[in-house]
Amino acid sequence: MREFPPIDRQAEMAASQTVFFTDAEFEGRPVRTSRANYLAFLSMRGTEVEGEVNKLRAMFAEHLPEVLERDVICLLTSRNWRNHNIACAAIAAGFVTDSSLEALWKCIHDGSWTSPQLVATAAYVDSSFSVKALHLLADDSTYFKSLVPLAAIFAAEHDVTSLQIYPVAAIVQEARTIDRDNSGAIGTHWLANLRTVFGLDFKRWA
Repeated sequence: MREFPPIDRQAEMAASQTVFFTDAEFEGRPVRTSRANYLAFLSMRGTEVEGEVNKLRAMFAEHLPEVLERDVICLLTSRNWRNHNIACAAIAAGFVTDSSLEALWKCIHDGSWTSPQLVATAAYVDSSFSVKALHLLADDSTYFKSLVPLAAIFAAEHDVTSLQIYPVAAIVQEARTIDRDNSGAIGTHWLANLRTVFGLDFKRWA
């Protein structure tokens, strides 16, 4: 519950080589920089969001689905929260496959600084959210910052009594005592923002 996976430098490098990044220069050095402003996605509100989402959708039109799927999974496989935020925005914007959903749920289990955003994304796009969320809520190896928003969104959207059974109640309570960032509120607010930006019902990219 407390342990965060170690940084995998190879996975971080692979994420930077995806179509979501481009070549740039910083202080005379070549770097890879995000094609969309991940900071605009951190709260998923404000005047910049629409333009940044449109950049992602332009990428959907530029690349084959199998390339996009591979690269979204690559972002979620890394441990960098910036990559996770970009992946969340891309998935919520409509690009989702069975494999990318599987990678999203694994990332939720493993944990991230943006776990609330990951959970909110899953709640928005996955019709099987309640079943998968309960599975992770009953697993004390799920990262605590994921457990808290999973419980908060489940309580808001589904049958709260399911959170009162053993071992879910004890696991969630322990996670809440560890969490210092109000991750449940962040997750529920981000889900509301997704619905404002993308619509009440999730729509796959055509």
